[in-house]
Amino acid sequence: MTDTPAAPLDGITVVDFSRLIAGPCATDLLASLGARVIKVEGHEGDPMRLTRSKEAGGGPTAPTFAAFNVMKETIALDLKNAGDLAFAKRLCREADVVVEAFRPGVMDRLGLGADALRAENPGLVYAGLSAFGATGPEQARGGVDIVLQAETGLMSVTGDAGQEPTKAGVPIIDAASGAMLTVGILAALVGRGKTGQGDTVRTSMLDVGIFLQAQQYAEFLASGIVPPRVGNKAAYAAPADVFPVSDGQIVLSAHIVPHWKKLCAILGHEEWIEDPAFVTVKERVENRETLNARIAEVLTRNSAAFWLAQFNAVGITAGQVKDYREVIATPQVDANGSVVDAVNVDGSPLRIIRPPLRFGHFDDRSLPRRVRGIDESGAELRSEFAGELAQ
Repeated sequence: MTDTPAAPLDGITVVDFSRLIAGPCATDLLASLGARVIKVEGHEGDPMRLTRSKEAGGGPTAPTFAAFNVMKETIALDLKNAGDLAFAKRLCREADVVVEAFRPGVMDRLGLGADALRAENPGLVYAGLSAFGATGPEQARGGVDIVLQAETGLMSVTGDAGQEPTKAGVPIIDAASGAMLTVGILAALVGRGKTGQGDTVRTSMLDVGIFLQAQQYAEFLASGIVPPRVGNKAAYAAPADVFPVSDGQIVLSAHIVPHWKKLCAILGHEEWIEDPAFVTVKERVENRETLNARIAEVLTRNSAAFWLAQFNAVGITAGQVKDYREVIATPQVDANGSVVDAVNVDGSPLRIIRPPLRFGHFDDRSLPRRVRGIDESGAELRSEFAGELAQ
């Protein structure tokens, strides 16, 4: 009988002072790697516990909270209360990682800053997430995803030409900030393994939002030209767009030379290859509307499944535009194990999205996933850490 392999972060304890989306996303990823995560909330709880769309209906805990908080112990502490603050410091003395997402300076004023905590716990990895950065003229500003989509230029390039700037349909900068902070934490833990010393890692939603657009910013920094909104098109390539088919829409990207030639052959228009209007990517971009109309006229004769089979057979990159219902029903999503079962506070079942990392010798689906109520783990944690607190 073979023992179950240990999780990559087995034995690592994380104290999480963050709330909302970005910070909890980071600590959820750490929990999915086997870390013990202790979520510190105020007595009113993380606001995401009660944040839900009208479509989500009732239930004891909002699905938006469950998405990133199903593998954490919970304790309610009022950091303005001397006793609770002392207990928070005690938790941090025993932690491997502390994660916080307050405005810069808040944790220092509480005595929970990186230097103060590392004075008593030299191996501590301290991870801080802010909206605009830990230094500079805007360090004190708060921000949420939509604000940073605006402030990083993401909204300025999202949407159709001639229309209003548009945010992405999901809090993409929040989620990316959590993922990026996790990368920093893991790197700092690797560094600690070499030196025995902890480190401080910080990121900001501003930096993450700009980094997500690094390709477009590289073009801007080279040209000085602010990129326009181009909707679903790729500003630098054609054909690369959303196209109608007989039963919906597909995305097709066939701008590199081999793919372009294969596309023309499949569509029955090999004469397009030598057409002066389409002969290079430059001409295809300049004549995009004409080209797209010709492609669409052919594609509407058959279904998404028909065309995707044709394109996939020769390596042309294409995909069907799907809604959430269609995505969850996709056999590949099932094969990837992308959806996992969890348990809500009241014991009712939940289905949530599984973090995307897969390992050869560890399966995170073996970890229990349950939403804990506000301070549900408080009594056990106070008992576990009470002895040292009195010293």
